[in-house]
Amino acid sequence: MAEFVYSLTYDDYVVFEKFKMKRNKTSFFSYLMCLFFIATGVYDAVVYKNSDMIIISALIIFSVCAATLYSVKFAPKRRIRKLLSLDSAYLCRNRALIDDKAIEIRNIPDKKQAGIVMVYPYSVMSAIYETQDYFYFFIVTEVKILPKRVIPAELFDYVEKIIRKNRNYLFIA
Repeated sequence: MAEFVYSLTYDDYVVFEKFKMKRNKTSFFSYLMCLFFIATGVYDAVVYKNSDMIIISALIIFSVCAATLYSVKFAPKRRIRKLLSLDSAYLCRNRALIDDKAIEIRNIPDKKQAGIVMVYPYSVMSAIYETQDYFYFFIVTEVKILPKRVIPAELFDYVEKIIRKNRNYLFIA
């Protein structure tokens, strides 16, 4: 059994929001559709010498670039600031206990908070994603984030071996 204390930071949540965006197939399909309409507009403008289509295509290109920039750079940070303003417990210290059957997370409450113990058997997790810097445990309607930097060096190999042997484990580079 591995046991250690950790805290998540604002940046950990921002990285997770960006991870979710990369995995979102709907937004990818939307961008492909926009590119298709831009390409047809540019084709129409070039072949038929339609100056109105050049202007419309330029406006669409600008709009798609602005929306992409906003969704990648600013939207995740805005969502996290809102989330953390609603509940500061997301940044509290936690004690993790990891063994081959489950992950147990206990928050270490401040004076005004209640103590919460959460036990997550691997069998209830829909997916366990490993990235270069994080483990993400998807459990029904929530996700638990475990930064690799918080796992003590002497426990890291043990924790990694236990997590990787689960049937719902995926490595995302």
